[in-house]
Amino acid sequence: MSKYDTIKFNKDDIIIKSGEKPLNHFYIILKGKTTCYNDFYKSYKYNNEKGSILGLVSSTINEPYFSTIEAEEETEVIKIKTDSIINISNEELLDKIYNYLYLILETWLSKYYTILAKNKVDLYNKYDILTMIKIYKNNGYTDVVHKMASKYMHMFPDTDDADEIKKILNDIKPLEKPKHIIGTSFEFKKGYCLYSEISSSNHIYIIKSGKVGIYCILNEKQIIRNIYSEGYIINGYPPSLEYKPLLTTAIILEDSVINIISKKELVKMINKDRELRMDFIKMASIKVHNAILKIKSINTKELNKKLIIIIYSIIKMETLFNNDIKTLKSLYKIDDIKNMLNIKMSNKDICLELEKVKYIEIDSLNNINISDVKNYIEEYKNYIF
Repeated sequence: MSKYDTIKFNKDDIIIKSGEKPLNHFYIILKGKTTCYNDFYKSYKYNNEKGSILGLVSSTINEPYFSTIEAEEETEVIKIKTDSIINISNEELLDKIYNYLYLILETWLSKYYTILAKNKVDLYNKYDILTMIKIYKNNGYTDVVHKMASKYMHMFPDTDDADEIKKILNDIKPLEKPKHIIGTSFEFKKGYCLYSEISSSNHIYIIKSGKVGIYCILNEKQIIRNIYSEGYIINGYPPSLEYKPLLTTAIILEDSVINIISKKELVKMINKDRELRMDFIKMASIKVHNAILKIKSINTKELNKKLIIIIYSIIKMETLFNNDIKTLKSLYKIDDIKNMLNIKMSNKDICLELEKVKYIEIDSLNNINISDVKNYIEEYKNYIF
């Protein structure tokens, strides 16, 4: 690591300041300790020590820093240009970056779900499988229902609910299996369930075309985490943190073509393909950013600001690989937004509030669309940071 610049900070020096525009570099601590804190989730402060990465997420996606990092003691860091990641040949360093991004993503998602859950029971006991099955059934996701019900019977063959589960299985049919195209590529039909909250897949999914929705059941509602489109990589493996709401269900929302590989194969591809490496790091960073914006939105008191922030997060996800998108027709519905933020108002009241936000349109299916992406970002970026 000697080829990188080394910087020393004195105790109480601000290394990174929340809200400031990121520079084209990030840091790795060589010695010392820092404290990280923010304005949107004040109860969460944490320390970084030797080996910790600082400022990578914001630098990668060019979004303002979301936390302030202060030196707790004399601290020495190495400074790495973000653009140089594409040329890094040190697999140990690359693995450190990948592991850091996955851990910080799960950490912030855990904070979000902790806020979203109505009571402590929700934090430690995921709703029973039968409840989840009924919710997905009511929402029309029959392939999810069939896979969950089948898994439930396998796990608990002597359950008291056996008759009810068998009836559900008799009433619905699973969707046809994906069609193999070539190599690791498969064609999936709309509605197909890739994996569920009770049965992780141990696969990585690379979306070549179409859309995939990621969901979980919380507060007796189907909560959408994200909708991923072409270019995104989805991790079907179980989360590292043992926190039940991090378990998710993946549903094909449009007919899609997807490459299915293992985590080991993905790491090999990323280490070998420099362009994919940068795309992967941007992807992981925007997911972290999205989780943080959810926390900001749910912790914001003003309804209009809540809506502006959460829609901004959707836009940033959708435009990661295409900054030239002028308009956006999303698959996010008003009910999705309400559930994501635990809003108790009627759809009509939400519509009335959204009508006050420039460049937002609601179509006949209650999907939220953006008529001018660039001007929306320019108009409301000061609401976000």
